Amino acid sequence: MAQIPARKCGFCNNVVAALYCEDCHQTLCFECRQNVHDKVPFLQDHKVANIQKEGNRVFRPHPVCETHKNRFLYYCSKCECLICAECMTSNHNEHKTEKMKNVADVCRQTVKLIVEKINSKVGIVQKKLETIDREFSVQIKSDCESYVAMVTKTTRQLHEITDRYKRIHLTTASDFEDIEKHDLERKKAFFKRRHDETKDRLLKFENLLQETHDSTFLTEWKALRTDVQMNDEETEDQLFGPRRIKSFNQQIFTRSIIDDIDEKFQMRLSREVEEKEKKVNELLEENDKLKIELKERQQQEFSK
Repeated sequence: MAQIPARKCGFCNNVVAALYCEDCHQTLCFECRQNVHDKVPFLQDHKVANIQKEGNRVFRPHPVCETHKNRFLYYCSKCECLICAECMTSNHNEHKTEKMKNVADVCRQTVKLIVEKINSKVGIVQKKLETIDREFSVQIKSDCESYVAMVTKTTRQLHEITDRYKRIHLTTASDFEDIEKHDLERKKAFFKRRHDETKDRLLKFENLLQETHDSTFLTEWKALRTDVQMNDEETEDQLFGPRRIKSFNQQIFTRSIIDDIDEKFQMRLSREVEEKEKKVNELLEENDKLKIELKERQQQEFSK
């Protein structure tokens, strides 16, 4: 709480004031209140506040009727506004009115419920922030470290081709971790902002509950209704865990390497097959020639 400047008693002007009469607009010491102020019958019903307890709020000017410049005394239920004595006989004549304190007491109960609701929301968001820090960050790091360890163990047994696949998968893990960490930081920033906004809203209503003067309370309460509506209309923000990196599939990894190696060897085998086929074709052609020659010889011998 901000430091309250010392003020002297408005009656004796000697002692530091400890009280403030909201109706007289005068500071008082305990002795002057007892011996002077409260001795006057029509002053006994005045509202006297403790300066140390209430703080600087006691010195704030209280709202007055803008039309008649008088203190508010009642609450018009029909118009939903504070009114003074002159208002009752003019603009609000025959309107249903209530005592300001009764309306303020009802509104205070509403504010208490709002404070409880917002306080609960603050707790929920706080837990989500803790989940991000304590679980999800560790989860991402743990998953990616396991993935990298498995990749490293597998690629250690291979040569040039395996090194290339190792780089591919390590980059996959690194990119995944960067993306998920960035997304996690975005979520954290969002819930931190939501946490701060909700905390600020809670502080407004907690401060409102500290207001003891009914007209000031109702005026500020009316100004905060937009916050109430915003709070009621806000939907619960879901916190979803980070994506889980797909488990490292050793079989697919090895198969890819084998296929790559096989592709290179297939090229060599293809050349060998082509050479063998060429030789076979040459042998077939030679065989055909021999058959023709044999047939011609047989015909010649037959003709003799």
